[in-house]
Amino acid sequence: MPETDSETDQPDGNGAGSTDRRNASILNRRQFVAGAGAATAGSAVVGTVGASDGNGETKRGGNARRGRGPHEDRATVIAHRGFADTYPENTVAAFALAARGGSHDAAPRRGADWIELDVYPTADGDIAVFHDADMSGLTDTDGLIYETPSADVFSAEVLESGQTIPTLAESMDAIPPNVGVNIDIKAGAPDVQFGRVADPDAERDAWQWLETVVDIATDHRNELLLSTFWEGALATVRDIAPDVPAAYLLSGSIQEGLDVTDEYETAGINPSMDMIYGTPFFDEESYEPIDLVAEAHARDLPVNVWTVDTWYEAEQLIDAGVDGLFLDYPGIVRWGALERY
Repeated sequence: MPETDSETDQPDGNGAGSTDRRNASILNRRQFVAGAGAATAGSAVVGTVGASDGNGETKRGGNARRGRGPHEDRATVIAHRGFADTYPENTVAAFALAARGGSHDAAPRRGADWIELDVYPTADGDIAVFHDADMSGLTDTDGLIYETPSADVFSAEVLESGQTIPTLAESMDAIPPNVGVNIDIKAGAPDVQFGRVADPDAERDAWQWLETVVDIATDHRNELLLSTFWEGALATVRDIAPDVPAAYLLSGSIQEGLDVTDEYETAGINPSMDMIYGTPFFDEESYEPIDLVAEAHARDLPVNVWTVDTWYEAEQLIDAGVDGLFLDYPGIVRWGALERY
């Protein structure tokens, strides 16, 4: 099963990654150069993860490898929180550097095709980019984001890096328009139900802040995908912005995820790595023996898997036919498979 958030006991999006390994990486990210936020992001190849083209035309499903030229046999690289175990996660500098790419040990590394980021509302209704509801631990500020005034949220320093929690608008501004943006919608209130809900309309008021998210995101030219574990959020997005592509983050049941996908006509399927049948990572004790990749492709939908930490995991998943990989480290897909480039 996916790892869970200690505060919420819900999946945190780290998939099969090691908590110890992630905690160990915090030291490196704390040593991040504060001035890196001024870096200019370069170009990246865009893959279609199930997206809007920025002109209001929905691209439902599609091929995540579109436009990849000689790299057509590879998966779309999605920088999870801006490569969360490499840069101070969910910060402007992380997004700029993740999109730019560059070189490491004399080996070229392309920028991310897509950036994944997480959103919450502040107590004032502004949109903050951060993964946890509680700012404690990763920042120098305590408190739940949705109960904290904007001034305090946006002055909170992330991992002693010199970077503060950004607004969604600042984050979108830092990401080049030819790089897609996957916006992961978190729970902006304490009383919304995780996963499926009997009556999504009953929660509609709690999710009205998503109108602001949509307004900000669609004011930019990036391809978009709005994703969430919360059915109430998905139902709200489909209601207020039916032309903006959305995806349900699978948890607990593959069949349930497919049912939600069909009901809301989502633009992609975003499962954890241990849901991919036929790979060494498939958790047969937790999930139904369903070939999720085959089911998704039969619906003409891409499969974007979280969260991949090694080249071995990447290769196994690519061989299984997945279309996109959420990565915490840049260069994983290229390193270990140079002959394919």
